[in-house]
This record gives sequence, C-alpha cells and structure tokens, in this order.
Amino acid sequence: MSATQIREELKDYIKSGDVRLLKILHSVAKEYNSEDYTKPGEPMKVSTLKSRIREAKSRIKAGQFTSQEDLEVEMEKW
Repeated sequence: MSATQIREELKDYIKSGDVRLLKILHSVAKEYNSEDYTKPGEPMKVSTLKSRIREAKSRIKAGQFTSQEDLEVEMEKW
C-alpha cells in the first residue's frame, strides 16, 4: 500500500472515528513527531536487542503486562 493510499484510508477512519480512536491516533502521531533520533550515543547491539526481547517475553509469560481493558481505562484519564 502506498503512502497516498494509507493517508486516504486514515482520513476515512478519522472522519468516522469516535473520540477513543481519535485520541489514540492523536497520541501516536504526537509521540511519533516528538521522537528524537539525533540523540548522541551508540546504536543498540543486536545481542542487547535480543536480550531485551527475551526479557519482555518472560514478563509476558509471567503475566506482567497491561491488559487491553486496563489500558482503555488508563487512556480515558489522558
């Protein structure tokens, strides 16, 4: 799908979306635009990335995550 097609589809979602969808899209766009890829430092090593992924999977298996329902409740407070 091209960027133009994605933009058009997003416009349709925005036009028909409820407040919850609009808040989600707004939050994602705002965070995306605020990311600073020019920060000094070394790129993450592949071994570090793999380690972090393993740790994250372990946390998920242990039930240490936020459920969709809890996230929706939290988002209402934003």
